[in-house]
Amino acid sequence: MKKIPVRQTIAASYRFTFAGLEKVIALIWLPMIVITVGDYFSTGASLSGRAAAVDSGDFGQMGPVVAAQFAFGAVELVLMCVMGVAIAREILCPMEQRPSFLRFSLGLPEMRAVGGYAGLYVLAVVVALVCGLIGMGLGGMLGGKVPGLPSGQAALGFAGLFALVLLPVLLPIFVRLGYFIVPSALSGGKYGLEQSWGLAKGNVLRIIAISLAVTIPPALVAALATGIVLGPDVFVPHWDMLTDKGALDRIALEQMRQRAAHLPMLEGVAFILAPFLYGLCFSAPAFAYKFLTAKDEA
Repeated sequence: MKKIPVRQTIAASYRFTFAGLEKVIALIWLPMIVITVGDYFSTGASLSGRAAAVDSGDFGQMGPVVAAQFAFGAVELVLMCVMGVAIAREILCPMEQRPSFLRFSLGLPEMRAVGGYAGLYVLAVVVALVCGLIGMGLGGMLGGKVPGLPSGQAALGFAGLFALVLLPVLLPIFVRLGYFIVPSALSGGKYGLEQSWGLAKGNVLRIIAISLAVTIPPALVAALATGIVLGPDVFVPHWDMLTDKGALDRIALEQMRQRAAHLPMLEGVAFILAPFLYGLCFSAPAFAYKFLTAKDEA
């Protein structure tokens, strides 16, 4: 059973992203423009709709907004697979001749990657539904018997508790199925799920360590930028108001309006950080795949 070289993979990912930043930008700039513009309008509509719903108490008006967000999410998934496959192709097939400025491809590898992630999403929805049903059952049985514990809150609590108990089982399954979807789809491994499952065997902890190493730094930078734009109060949890629904609604409403007012700047920050985030997150699985399959290709 081959093992992923953790340090080598992390180092290669950072070197590819930072030393080759110009190349990464060439690979993703067009999809990122589409994602940024679409996210601006989608998020703006969502924030306005949620603020209106919280203000009026009528959450039924959120239906069209949720539908529009779901539709944009599907488009965003396709564009993210376009970026992921482009980065993986640059790492796994470096000798191919490609344009230096615009690299946009939407073919079988990208569609296979979309299918793999869609399958993983369906599995996650099924797991969430099972946890929700079990939580509803336990909440219905115990919610009315515990003073101060409404059945609705009990259902949510038990669903979360059940998911937390299952986490040691669920996390390795999703890691093994999903980590190598993009490079596997590029190499012709159908939707990438089967090959990802086999390659990740015995490497789950290594994959988690690599993922943390390449996602935490850009996430911290993004959080710092968000705090600078919106102010540090955006991260205050307000534990003292958990029992006051009216106060929580007012805080949520104010935060949504504040985020909507600063949305152009937030989207600009996300666009600037995108080459670093996607460069690291998509190059790490590609390099891990390359190291794992190097002997087989020799």
